[in-house]
Amino acid sequence: MIKRVALAAFVAAIATPAIASAFWAGTVINVARNDVLNLRKWPASNSRIVFVYDDGDRISLTGRCKNTTTNLSFRIDAGGSANWKYSKMRKPNVWCQAMSPTGKLGWVRGKFVWPE
Repeated sequence: MIKRVALAAFVAAIATPAIASAFWAGTVINVARNDVLNLRKWPASNSRIVFVYDDGDRISLTGRCKNTTTNLSFRIDAGGSANWKYSKMRKPNVWCQAMSPTGKLGWVRGKFVWPE
């Protein structure tokens, strides 16, 4: 009996990370009707586009953002309200890391994503 309980606990422990996600949700906002939000390979407007989002699309964020002017990275996934997170994300030259539905990592301008 003890072996079964231990085995069940072990299986649950290794199965949980496969179900859990390191990503949290956001929504693409403020993109013009005739435009898209580009997911770029690197946090730069001249970097290769790996995916595009329309206004209102859901987006998966890693919680990592970077100010390309100061070259400082920061996290926005450790608590705080959506308003507080967005106040950090919407600043000039801030890019946030995201993952496309096809599994590609890249960067989007933070001011176009509402964190949830």
